[in-house]
Amino acid sequence: MKNKSKASEANKPHVSRGSVLADLGFTRSEVLELTVRAELHSRLLDYIEELKLTPSQLVSLLGIHQPDVSNLLNGRISKFSVTKLIKFAGKLNLGVEVRLTKPSTGKVFISKRTRKLEAKQLHAVVSLMSASQTARMSSLIET
Repeated sequence: MKNKSKASEANKPHVSRGSVLADLGFTRSEVLELTVRAELHSRLLDYIEELKLTPSQLVSLLGIHQPDVSNLLNGRISKFSVTKLIKFAGKLNLGVEVRLTKPSTGKVFISKRTRKLEAKQLHAVVSLMSASQTARMSSLIET
């Protein structure tokens, strides 16, 4: 009897939570990062194909070595951070937009550890910005 119940459980369809990554156990923040990284990579590849750029041209344009170009073109996006992909977009004269959306539940819990980590990341981004960009960002936050 137990064998039949195991077999019937194995044949039951899996109910997804809406994201394969979430179903695999990734946290919401990890899902967001992986999704953003995949979207950036996809758009970069589309543009590279549109321009018919060769790997040697990409080495020169992106300022990276041939193995990294190969990784980029062959979909090994785990080799590249979101920041690196954004830098590639900039070197190809592409713009990047970041849009935040409100959570669907309306409630957000942010741990103290997450706040500290996000503050460090924000500080790192601001330190890379020019003085005029920092002033513009400050004026946007205050309004």
